[in-house]
Amino acid sequence: MLSTHLRFTFRTLRKSPAYALTTILTIGLGVGASTAIFSVVNAVMLRALPFASPERLVWVAEKNDKLRLPWFAASVLNYLSWREGQVSFDQLGAIRQSSYNLTGKGEPEQFTGNEISPSLFRVLGVRPVLGRDFQEDEDQPASQPVAIIGEGLWKRRFGGEPSVIGRNVTLNGAAYTVVGVAPSAPEILSQGDIWTPLVLDRSKERRLNHLIVVVGRLKRGVTIPQAQAEMDIVARRVGEQFPEVRDWGIHLQAIYDYVVAKELRIALLVILGAAILVLITAAANVANLLLSRAVARQKEVAVRIAIGASRTNLLCQLLMESTVLAFAGGAVGVAMGTLAVRSMNASLPPNLLPVSVTIDGFVLLFAFAVTVSSGILFGLAPAWQAWRTDLHSLLKEAGRSGAGVPRSLVRQALIGGELALATLLLIAAGLLLQSLLRLGNARLGFRAEGLLTFEITPQPARYDTVAKRTALYRDLVERLESLPGVSGAAMTTCVPFGNGLQSRTPATPVGRSLLEPSQSIPIDWRSVSPGYFRTMEIPLLRGRQFTDGDTATGPNVMIVSQGLAERVWGSEDPLGRAMRIVGSGKVYTVIGVVGDARNSALNAEPYPTMYYSTNAVTWPTMDVVLRIAQDPYGGLQGARQRLRELDPDLSMFSVRSMNDWLSRSIAQPRLNAVLVTAFGCLALLMAAIGVYGVLSYLVNQRTREIGLRMALGAQRQRVIGLVIKEGMILALTGIAAGVLSALLVSQVLSSLLYGVAARDASTFAATAITLTLVALAACIAPAVRASRVDPILALRCE
Repeated sequence: MLSTHLRFTFRTLRKSPAYALTTILTIGLGVGASTAIFSVVNAVMLRALPFASPERLVWVAEKNDKLRLPWFAASVLNYLSWREGQVSFDQLGAIRQSSYNLTGKGEPEQFTGNEISPSLFRVLGVRPVLGRDFQEDEDQPASQPVAIIGEGLWKRRFGGEPSVIGRNVTLNGAAYTVVGVAPSAPEILSQGDIWTPLVLDRSKERRLNHLIVVVGRLKRGVTIPQAQAEMDIVARRVGEQFPEVRDWGIHLQAIYDYVVAKELRIALLVILGAAILVLITAAANVANLLLSRAVARQKEVAVRIAIGASRTNLLCQLLMESTVLAFAGGAVGVAMGTLAVRSMNASLPPNLLPVSVTIDGFVLLFAFAVTVSSGILFGLAPAWQAWRTDLHSLLKEAGRSGAGVPRSLVRQALIGGELALATLLLIAAGLLLQSLLRLGNARLGFRAEGLLTFEITPQPARYDTVAKRTALYRDLVERLESLPGVSGAAMTTCVPFGNGLQSRTPATPVGRSLLEPSQSIPIDWRSVSPGYFRTMEIPLLRGRQFTDGDTATGPNVMIVSQGLAERVWGSEDPLGRAMRIVGSGKVYTVIGVVGDARNSALNAEPYPTMYYSTNAVTWPTMDVVLRIAQDPYGGLQGARQRLRELDPDLSMFSVRSMNDWLSRSIAQPRLNAVLVTAFGCLALLMAAIGVYGVLSYLVNQRTREIGLRMALGAQRQRVIGLVIKEGMILALTGIAAGVLSALLVSQVLSSLLYGVAARDASTFAATAITLTLVALAACIAPAVRASRVDPILALRCE
């Protein structure tokens, strides 16, 4: 019986190739879109992190309620105190961001990496693919330097040779022994290629130097709230012992929430919701196609019943046809989804998603479930219509075109639903596009055009003092400024929107201010070279810029942003005022005020910022910024040559224009807007086709009625108005339902928007008007065709 149904189905579909192809492609679009987006959701939100028992992994951060810092990086000394005083964790591990200049065999190459505690791999439950992890005594100052390299670096730079274990490599000018090759799992947290032990030298650490990330593995049976209660006690105990950290507490967060940010989860769920709405729209369109086909085949069904076919047999046959179409469409959809995932992996910027996206077995199971459900649902309405066929009425009316066939309220309801979904999606798309536009037009506080940036890491063994590093940077800037087309060059610890460590520290104004006495506020800070503000075109509002005379041996001076000056001293002149850095206790005098600049996020207002001179404060890794008259990449070769002339072992990495950094910073909002807009347009196209199809169907079914009206004197304009009215009532009902739905769910988008309200009236109105015009355009062709019905021919057929 099954084979008979299959043979009949294939024979029937071969006779209607256009119908079959349209149905399969419509299903394929819906299944493909939902499968591609579900694969991202599965990879990021559903698939377990590649660690042993990841539900027991916790990020152990610091917090300061007085400074309104809900989470913050930890200090090495506090980490050691926590490790000694806690009992809720099996182990704690630490990560400090670093970079490594690999020299020796081949060209010098710069890599991001991390200093980690020997316990980290065991905390994560990760084993090296080759060799071993660090031993407990390898974090001591006098221990032999060892390193672990990432699997990708091992295969690319060392050809995947097992003999790499035990080999000496030169990192930052020092010899390290490779003891292991790590899998890709630790990169989710550390985003590095090379790991070395975090050397614990208590004499060189400060408790308020927040530079590490701490990860812990909870003991079995211990919950995060239980561990938080214990760590609160540990924090109070440490604060009593060391008064400088009295206001600093401990904040625990599941590692999943740390890796997969809340904003990313919301964005993915919104996009998945959009894809599912497209799938539902496709399902409604396919159901309409099947209903139209069922109506056209009603006389065939009646004849088959009349000659002995059972209604159950016909029901199975129609369900078989819809299932075959669904499986064919599902196969096309999986192919489309696979191509879409490959395209996303190739085109999305690095680190936008914490893990790679693949079509795995769970995603295929999802696609299969969607396909099977669609096949059953698609076929139910036409199958039910065939089951309820009135054999006597149909055979009696066999000679009349369409008489006795009632209008399908189901078809009209499906089209109204399609328009409602399209309205909802296009309103969401409009809000996201406006937000993206406002992000792109956000005032930066500097001029991004013509800026080229890259990072360098001088070898610590060769440049082991501030004076040596300062001389290197000064010489490098002078050499770069001599390049043709370069109008400015400067150094900084972190270029805006770059990879550098975003540093924030509490500081207290000295003397009279708008703050309460001894009140501290968190302030972003970075170190910049003389000429930085000129190169970035950040305006100097008061005072002076840094000079070569502002050194570590001279007075401590700083330049502050306008926002910081106004927050601390209001309208009073900040020049000559001072701020004390909490922790170090150093007092810095304000010598200048510059304009506010966005440094880390386009969707956040500029944070109060203070600037030190690179002649006094430097990092192991520094950013270089060049202003070039034409194409910023046009000066890249010359910059490499100058760098090589200065130090052959000094290499540049993270080479990007400032516009590239800005583009990366809005990659997630752009992805949200593009995908939701694409899904919205697809849903709109399907809805427009659906409106056209329903009206065409109604016109065909009412040919006799229209002919009779025109024979009795109805004007063509009246017939056109009648058809358009019927179509627009259907369309406006769907659009109104969509607007109401958007009002109800719009707050879901609020966290993804910048500069636009979640219920922006202009967006709602523009979307409703656009959809109304599209629906009107879809109504015109069937209405005009109805007005051209020849009354004589229409009545003669009856």
